[in-house]
Amino acid sequence: MTVELTQEVSNRLIADHYGWLTTVAKSGQPVPRLVWFYFDGATLTVYSTPQAAKVGHIKAHPKVSLNLDSDGNGGGIIVVGGVATVDATDVDCRDDEPYWNKYRDDAERFGLTEAMGSYSTRLSITPTRVWTTPTG
Repeated sequence: MTVELTQEVSNRLIADHYGWLTTVAKSGQPVPRLVWFYFDGATLTVYSTPQAAKVGHIKAHPKVSLNLDSDGNGGGIIVVGGVATVDATDVDCRDDEPYWNKYRDDAERFGLTEAMGSYSTRLSITPTRVWTTPTG
């Protein structure tokens, strides 16, 4: 089941560069991790190192959430719930043109251009729910 996204939610998923991806550990504990993501209008794409705990969490418990920051005053919070899958392994996120176009400058600024080659596991998230708080 997918969900219809408002223009405001879609715009934020396209424009925002950082989100908190929350997966569920074997113990049942929710585990948030800061991630870079790309939204193509229907699916969210996140790249990970293959050994990252979130990869195992998703295989065991595919329901996740991606949380975007507020406007600084408690408004404008967006949480997208969805179902995640490991979409591909042994890929290079720098070869994903839309994703890399979004993050190339960030990777360069943080000195991560070479390190991003180790983000070789592609995760796909299909949104199923959205929660928001009003913007100010």
